[in-house]
Amino acid sequence: MNDADAVKIVKLLRKNSLMFKYVTEEDCLPLAKMFREEHFAFGETIIKQGENQERMFMIRQGTVERIRGPSSRQPEQNVEQFGNPHSNRSIGSLHFLRCDPAFSTVKCRSEKCVAFTLRSDEFRAALAENPMLGEGVIYSLQREVRGMSKLLRRTPLTRQKSVPGANPIVATSIAAGLESFYRSALNAYINSHLTGQKVTKLFPQMHVQIPTRIMYINGTKGIRAYLDDKFDPLDYSNPGLVGFAMMCGPGVGMTPISSLLEATNVKSTKPLYLRWADGVCARMVREIIFAAGLNQASDYIEERVPSEIKSGPLRNLCASLTAGVLSGYLSHVPHNMSALKLMEPSKGYSQIFKEYAAKNEDRMPQTWAAKNRTLGAQVVAVLLPKAVFTRTIQIVGTFALLNGGIYVMRPYSPF
Repeated sequence: MNDADAVKIVKLLRKNSLMFKYVTEEDCLPLAKMFREEHFAFGETIIKQGENQERMFMIRQGTVERIRGPSSRQPEQNVEQFGNPHSNRSIGSLHFLRCDPAFSTVKCRSEKCVAFTLRSDEFRAALAENPMLGEGVIYSLQREVRGMSKLLRRTPLTRQKSVPGANPIVATSIAAGLESFYRSALNAYINSHLTGQKVTKLFPQMHVQIPTRIMYINGTKGIRAYLDDKFDPLDYSNPGLVGFAMMCGPGVGMTPISSLLEATNVKSTKPLYLRWADGVCARMVREIIFAAGLNQASDYIEERVPSEIKSGPLRNLCASLTAGVLSGYLSHVPHNMSALKLMEPSKGYSQIFKEYAAKNEDRMPQTWAAKNRTLGAQVVAVLLPKAVFTRTIQIVGTFALLNGGIYVMRPYSPF
């Protein structure tokens, strides 16, 4: 193997074989020079299932087919085809060290297949000669095992639990106080989209909004922590249902406070202590989605952020942004129904929705019949409603400000 090809093989090994991913180029180069180039014709067997695996292969060109089974554990045959003129897949690297039985049969399925191959005895000799190569291989496999372990430990959405002390009152209150200004301004624009009227005030009745929002966010986090401490879904015959109920609990519990906040953003002749109840049913649905997104969904997604992102604040931000997009989209229609019911409490939800959906009829093709335009407008009102972008931006920012702010200030919070 000449030096130029050896350098190519080093890059291929470190990129495409999990065994060599963290082996240094310096340690990998002598091993790469041991590879040989082999050619296979269409239909030729490269590896046969069950036979001792004496070589590993790096497919350099062509398409191969891997056939697994049938066997006692897998009664059905499994066929996988991969490769192309620029294929660089490795095959057999996990079985050739001690010549274990091959996992599957591999055949060439293009006119010609080209592979770089390495014999088991040559690999063992290289490991014995260069301990650093062995260390790199072990570390690469350790990283792979750690990654697989994290996958196995991933917690379902309804089983996410809050960490004790993760949401101290002082840090949560400061984050909620700052976020209340952001939320108020975005709500003003959303209501403007709904009514067609210009924004008059971005920050109405902040003397009510700020303390109420602080109480609301602390309650949303606190109810979750209380339920997680007192109940374990696995203690019940239907853990999925119990977990779902616990996930809904904070949203249901904080709906009255959210209703008070919502009422401060709406002009009405009714006093605040009465109008808060208008639209409470739709608001409860919205609050369940919001609380589940802020709590369980953010934790669920953070658990699944790629391990390459190691920064805690960055992982938290990625999760908050993703959960915010989902919650913002799903909660938009309940939010609109809640806001419109507050503005027009004498109307029923059915009438409010029809009028709300009718505003989308101008988005339907003019050639459609009136009945089809009405139906299409109602579908669009649910799937692609007006102001959904503004609402989603609001929730994305809210999640980032709250979860991120709490995360950053938590170490400095006295309680």
